[in-house]
Amino acid sequence: MGNIGLSGGFISDAGLSFKMVCLHLLEMAYSEVRTTCSVDKDWTENAISEALKESINKNDVTVRMLITAEVEVRQLPTDLSMMPSKVDDAPRIDIKVGGFDTGKETPSRVCYYMEAKNLYANDFQKTNHLSYVSSTRYAKRYISTGIDHLLSGYYPENTMLLGYVLVGTVHAAVYKVNQNLVNDSRGTESIKLQVYEEFPALVLGVSAHPNGMGLDHCFLQF
Repeated sequence: MGNIGLSGGFISDAGLSFKMVCLHLLEMAYSEVRTTCSVDKDWTENAISEALKESINKNDVTVRMLITAEVEVRQLPTDLSMMPSKVDDAPRIDIKVGGFDTGKETPSRVCYYMEAKNLYANDFQKTNHLSYVSSTRYAKRYISTGIDHLLSGYYPENTMLLGYVLVGTVHAAVYKVNQNLVNDSRGTESIKLQVYEEFPALVLGVSAHPNGMGLDHCFLQF
């Protein structure tokens, strides 16, 4: 990460630059979690997100840059006059990374969000042999509660979809998602994987949609 710092003007264009910072933090957290935690096919999304959050928050980069990661964050109005009387059913997003843009005369908050979904390239039986997991069901869920929720505005626009691949390879799991899009006559919305030299440990992707939105995807293989 070098000498990246908010006060050093790294986040002058708040949105894009903070996103790059978050990807670097995610990459470092992923490396630590993959080597120190025994993540397997039985892990839940929430457990993996918690592990990533803990790793991000103890990173000296986040301390230096006044960045904090949170999990299961409710999406509530910032206008207090619009606050609902009940918030238990408010949409929640898996990971929120927040910091400050101090490169301008008036500092402002910056945030980046990640919505996580487990993915499996193949069907499998859980370790306790009590249940059978359909990889197709999770591929469809990635579309219905991930892609489609983002397209509908259910999650903030600056949200990246995060796929935890627990069985098989990333390419096979993404192929299964894309096949389901094709089956639903949405083949033009297929995820295209891309290689970025800046993030060698991450498998990143993009998808384009009829409403003009482009979505970011990141896949972590455990």
